[in-house]
Amino acid sequence: MTKFHSSRPDPATLASLPPMKENEKASDDDAVSTSNEFGHIDRKKVLTKLDLRLMPIVTLLYLLSFLDRGNIGNARIEGLAESLKMTGPQYNWTLTVFFFTYVLFQVPSNILLKRFTPSIWLPSIMVAWGTVMTLMGIVQNFNGLLTARLFLGVAEAETATFLSEEERGWLVHLLKYQGSKDSGHMIAESDEFQWRYVKDAFLDWQIYIHILLYWVVSCPLYGLALFLPTIVKELGYTSSAAQLLTVPIYVAACAVSVTVSFYSDRRRQRFPFVFGGLFTVLVGFIICIVASSRGAHGAVYAGIFIATCGLFPAGAGMVSWLSNNLAGSYKRSTGMAIQISMGNLSGAMASNFYRESDSPKFILGHALEIGFASVGLLAIVALRLNYGRINSKRDAEPLEECSEEDMSVLGDKAPTFRYIL
Repeated sequence: MTKFHSSRPDPATLASLPPMKENEKASDDDAVSTSNEFGHIDRKKVLTKLDLRLMPIVTLLYLLSFLDRGNIGNARIEGLAESLKMTGPQYNWTLTVFFFTYVLFQVPSNILLKRFTPSIWLPSIMVAWGTVMTLMGIVQNFNGLLTARLFLGVAEAETATFLSEEERGWLVHLLKYQGSKDSGHMIAESDEFQWRYVKDAFLDWQIYIHILLYWVVSCPLYGLALFLPTIVKELGYTSSAAQLLTVPIYVAACAVSVTVSFYSDRRRQRFPFVFGGLFTVLVGFIICIVASSRGAHGAVYAGIFIATCGLFPAGAGMVSWLSNNLAGSYKRSTGMAIQISMGNLSGAMASNFYRESDSPKFILGHALEIGFASVGLLAIVALRLNYGRINSKRDAEPLEECSEEDMSVLGDKAPTFRYIL
């Protein structure tokens, strides 16, 4: 068996590692040999083909998902509360309950996604949430709307034949060795389901810092998604004008997100782009709170515009950052589900930031967004420093003998793994 000289983890941890199947074992030499076999593959061509096939439908699914959970804010200024005879607190409750079931079903849904494959699971949940949204359109009172939003949370939580055989093989190889290539060793990530990977995800320190970062981004995001039409209307516009004025904000935020994501991927860095986005959010809400206190409606709109353009790229970078730094497909899918489900509890909080009693200035809501952005800036600096410290330690530590099978099972805890910064 091939041995790696690398810093050895806790012996108790290694002793608990299960043996890998014979066909799953891969040494450095095997990985290099396989890489050479794919030397003639046009990387850009294959990734472009993948993007053109997957990105349109995935983007559409995300758009529909976000519209379904957020369009209640648009319905409110068109008379939703009045027609259903709801009070301000009752409206806030219809926003809040969505997140309870969304959080509860997120982790099991992601595990089922891996077990049943996306081609079966995603269409099934699309039918489920489409049914719930159709029924939401015929509710007659507060209780009906509350129930529909509760089931919408359940449905949304449960959210490659166009490649040649050779291209699929190259893509699998690329994903399998992505975490260790910067260390000089090629270690395959485990793709076998074991409950230990689910447990490892729940015990991983980085996931909980990322949950905090998710709160930091999601509170302003849901605050704006659920209340932006109301905030704009309270600036003195009609309902129709307020609906239209929300469009340029999201169009600009989309353009900024795509641009920032492109350069973040090209540089293989996340920290500067997420930090920059959160700082932009902070500046935007400071403008909002100062302008609101002075009655400067145009400046309030500009502040919201700036904050939203920082929120979306920061959110995309934050989610992809954790995905990059979790190794092993089942640990990654579980870890992402934990981050997104626990992180979306922030939506339950944000549903109550902009209260009817605080209109038209909404000073409390803007102040809370400033507080979250400030905490996020501190948390992201701490995360970046810790990732860098661990990478440096793994580069410099004395090396001991450890097999590639152990490294594969250890995933991102292996000394050969390097965190994306």
